[in-house]
Amino acid sequence: MAKKHFERQQRPFSYSMRSRTQARIPRLRPAMSCAVALKRIVLECLRQLMANTPSICEGNDAEPIHQGRVAIRRLRTALKTFAPLIRGRRWKTIAGDLKWLAGIFGKARDLDVLTLETLPAIQVGLSSETMKPALVALSAARRDGRAACRVALASRRWSTLPTRLLDGLTSLPPSHLDNLPRFASHALERQRASMRKLWKQKGHSAEQLHELRKQGKKLRYAIEFFSDLELDGNHKRFLNKLRGLLQALGDYNDAVSAKEWCKHLEPEGLRILLEQRLDERAGQAKTKMLAY
Repeated sequence: MAKKHFERQQRPFSYSMRSRTQARIPRLRPAMSCAVALKRIVLECLRQLMANTPSICEGNDAEPIHQGRVAIRRLRTALKTFAPLIRGRRWKTIAGDLKWLAGIFGKARDLDVLTLETLPAIQVGLSSETMKPALVALSAARRDGRAACRVALASRRWSTLPTRLLDGLTSLPPSHLDNLPRFASHALERQRASMRKLWKQKGHSAEQLHELRKQGKKLRYAIEFFSDLELDGNHKRFLNKLRGLLQALGDYNDAVSAKEWCKHLEPEGLRILLEQRLDERAGQAKTKMLAY
């Protein structure tokens, strides 16, 4: 038994598509109440999350971690979007648990992106021997990140979360929010206004751009949630532009995160070289995002 467990742990990481379960757009109708819409959205997000957790616990593929993180982000967006319907200690605890899980999944996902996307893009011309210290350190960090995900998924805090979510949905108090298209339009406009405010800030520091990316992802998910409703076409047209901006923001954030990880990398020569290339990559991404 111990030998089998050891062999399973030693499998190489990959981007296998076999074990992933992606998000689906929940089927909403204009005549639905806001409470019913919230239930459908949360159930779909929960389906995506729970469908990917077995692969996270048993395998070493990168994609289930990615899909699990997306599911958590979508869940958190849904709860924030429908905040007027879900007040009280129960929902604050659930929101806190989702934030905790998002932090653990986020660290593991960032290390996957660094290893499988960012680093390969900047190591052109460097030999495998030169890159060996970085790859060895990253491999160990990724294993630690994945182990943290498995510990979290084995905890009571996680194991009770789906049930607590479902219990909360089945006992929502009566609400005056019964016009779903109007509620959705107001919610999307608030989120767009919040993002515009961030975009107009001067300087665009790494922290500001990180916050802009988070707000942009929330807006993207919210627009997707409500895509079946008869809303202003501007929201759907804006979504295509938003996706391009988020790609550039993601490339920038990945480069900044990678540079932060490199701070303690040895030898110093390799660290300085990688940091220079990451600065160039961040600059290119910033130029691209400013075009939107």
